[in-house]
Amino acid sequence: LQIMCTWSSPSIGADGLSRYRTDFHEIEQIGCGNFSVVFKVLRRIEGCLYAVKRSIKQLHNDMDRRQALKEVHTLVALGNHENIVGYFTSWFETEKLFIQMELCDRSLSVNGDKPLEFGDALELLYQICKGLDFIHGRGVAHLDVKPDNIYVRNGIYKLGDFGCATLIDRSLAIEEGDSRYMPPEMLNEKHEHLDKVDIFSLGAAVYELIRGTPLPVSGHQFASLREGKISLLPGHPMQFQSLIKSMMDPDPVRRPSAKEILGHPIFEKLRNASAKK
Repeated sequence: LQIMCTWSSPSIGADGLSRYRTDFHEIEQIGCGNFSVVFKVLRRIEGCLYAVKRSIKQLHNDMDRRQALKEVHTLVALGNHENIVGYFTSWFETEKLFIQMELCDRSLSVNGDKPLEFGDALELLYQICKGLDFIHGRGVAHLDVKPDNIYVRNGIYKLGDFGCATLIDRSLAIEEGDSRYMPPEMLNEKHEHLDKVDIFSLGAAVYELIRGTPLPVSGHQFASLREGKISLLPGHPMQFQSLIKSMMDPDPVRRPSAKEILGHPIFEKLRNASAKK
């Protein structure tokens, strides 16, 4: 997979009008991170709803712009997949990057949400693994898989926020995501198995969502999770718990690949259902 690192700046239109204000009606802010804000918008020409992500700081120099555009280049190079948040277009305006994306119903979050039921956890794991299998097959690692970056639209789970994404062959810079979901090798700066980083993170995310309590940022429990010491999940089949435990194995080589997870017997019903579609 080739991720181009060039940029051009189709900024404000020749008439000096804001493309964002001209093309979209802003409805409300729906998200905010360290680097960007996300708005729910209506595109005036056809009346459809989208999400538009806008960088917070002005991107004055080439390096800033290239870094911000990494996400765009990754999304363009990957193309479309049902379990990846859809990308439409992007542009620069007032030295900020705007990215027009598919609007989802919500992202998953531990705060205030009730713990994830077993059936939903299975569906989430299966669908996001389909997304991971797709990107890993194209040589890309996400490196920031967590509930905040998993979205739902019409009952379909989608992986979004590719700001930390990089190439598995380590030919691009590596910028790790949220430390709560990072495996031990990333914390020790060992980057030989970047696809397996996503597997650990997804296992940790599902584990957190089922328990309904946020993962620790540091301390004894943080260390225990990275030693493979996973608490039991009452009411969940041991087969499922073993799968989550294997995804969070301290040794990346022993973690299953996304493709191997999709072939796990626990997903037989889901595989049959999607085959009939």
